[in-house]
Amino acid sequence: MYTKDMDKIGEISKLEMVGYVAVFLSIASFLPVVRNIYRTKKTNNFPYKTILMALLAHACWFVYGLYSNTSATEYSGILFILMYLFIFYIKMKH
Repeated sequence: MYTKDMDKIGEISKLEMVGYVAVFLSIASFLPVVRNIYRTKKTNNFPYKTILMALLAHACWFVYGLYSNTSATEYSGILFILMYLFIFYIKMKH
């Protein structure tokens, strides 16, 4: 069984490093969508219910990251919350 103390790179374990890579790739894969929404102001593909559910889901991931002490999960939750808040703002404004 893998423990947090195994295979440390400096102070970050290999497992934590995988988490940070996952956060980076997840955010990077969603940025073109956010950029396109910023440029076109079109949010047709994002119904209100979807945005609100995504906000709630990522808020839960953020809280989970806080209580499980996994900073990659916290960062992912916060960054996705910010992106979905931006989409929600554009949808409300236009």
